[in-house]
This record gives sequence, C-alpha cells and structure tokens, in this order.
Amino acid sequence: MEGLKELEDEILKVRRRSEVYVISPRDVEYYSKCMHLREEVANLLSRVETNLAEVMKAIKNLQPFARKRTIVELWRGENYSDVLVVGYSIYTTWTYQDAKAQCCGRRMPSIHDMFNAILKYKDKIVPLLRKSIKSDFLEIVESVEEMQRSRRIEICREGSFRIWEVGRGRIGACYADKICMYAENRFWDIYYFSRGRYLGCGSVYRLDNFFEVYDVVYDILSEAHQRLVEELRKSEEKLKRIKEIVAPYALAKKL
Repeated sequence: MEGLKELEDEILKVRRRSEVYVISPRDVEYYSKCMHLREEVANLLSRVETNLAEVMKAIKNLQPFARKRTIVELWRGENYSDVLVVGYSIYTTWTYQDAKAQCCGRRMPSIHDMFNAILKYKDKIVPLLRKSIKSDFLEIVESVEEMQRSRRIEICREGSFRIWEVGRGRIGACYADKICMYAENRFWDIYYFSRGRYLGCGSVYRLDNFFEVYDVVYDILSEAHQRLVEELRKSEEKLKRIKEIVAPYALAKKL
C-alpha cells in the first residue's frame, strides 16, 4: 500500500508539471465509484418520474373537465388559427378556413400532450372548468409542477480542471473552470466551460476523457443523490395525497 501511495504521489507531481496523459489507480477507483453512484442516481430519478406519471394520469379521473366544449383562439393567421379546446379533454389543435372549406384538427391527446397544454395555458383553462373539480384540478396541477422540478436539477463545480480530448489519432488537454451535470439528460454527460463559454461535453463513462476530474464528478453525483432522495420522498407523499383526492371520482365512475 505504501508503494501504491508513492506511485500516486509521483503521478500527481508529474501531472502538475506537464501535460502528461497518465491514468492512475486512484483515477480508476474513483471511476468505479462514480459509475455505481450514477446508476443509483438514475434509478432515483426513474422512481420520481414513475410517481410523476401516476400523478399526471390521476387527473383523468376528473373528466369531463367542462360541461360544454369551449374553443379558445390562441393565434390567428390569414386562414389558420391555433386553438385551445377545453371539454371532456384538454388539448391544443388548429383550424383552417377559406372560401371553399373549413376544417379543424381533432386529437386524442396523450397525458403528456394534455399537461403541456394545461401547464402552458392554465390561466385560460381554469375559468372554463366545472366548479366541482376546480380545487382538485389545481392541486394535481401544482403537484405536477413541483415534481417536474427534479427534471431541472443542475449541479456545477467551479475550479481548475483538465479534461483530455481523445480522438482522430490525437490526445489534447482542455482547460476548464467549471463542470456541470444535469438531470435533464439523467446525469449521463459531463459538460465543461471556461469563462462562461461552453467547451464541450462527454459521457461520464469516458474514463479516457475525464480521469483527472472523477473526484469532482463523484462530489456532484453525491449531491444529486442526496437531492433526489428528498425529491423521491416528496413525490411519494404527493402521490399518496393525489390518490386520496381522486378516489371518490374513480368510485363514482364505476357506479
């Protein structure tokens, strides 16, 4: 063990003095730890997303959303309009009209399409809802908005970092002052920047690129893990609450 520590120390000294491409045993150890932790982070994110999907589906128990079908114009061109439809379902579509014909797009929206419309045009939708479902509708929508924040987690570290760009028969060092990872791509890639300028990104699995920064990557993933454990706890509480809200509606549909 003493000999291994001396080797590590010598590698670090050589790295500080020059641009030498040397992967140490410590780098490989941190790489393995990062890969294991990244899988745990991805699993936590998947569990939060599963709960989110269940909450989103629960809103269908409130259908029909309105007593009558209402079409709200969102944008008008010469013969073409984008519209919001609120009735049994909620969705956006289009209409076309000229001297010879009139047509309207009709849709069977997916739950994701429905929520895209709801989150974008909530203020236009709520006044058109059945009064008996308004408060429950809003609580479900607010829960979805809060749970979606886990998808927008971004974690960065600032410092002095050397990333190796390998390919096309050459190896070159790239110097960055900031590295980031994002829930949006499931903490799969490492992004690096210098003075606010994007330099590049690569898969966390690329040991040949990132072996000198895996200690920092591990710190980022540890924070992501901690935050997602809390997000999972909150999402489970919200899912339990939403199931309680929609239970009477689901029962009434079966009677």
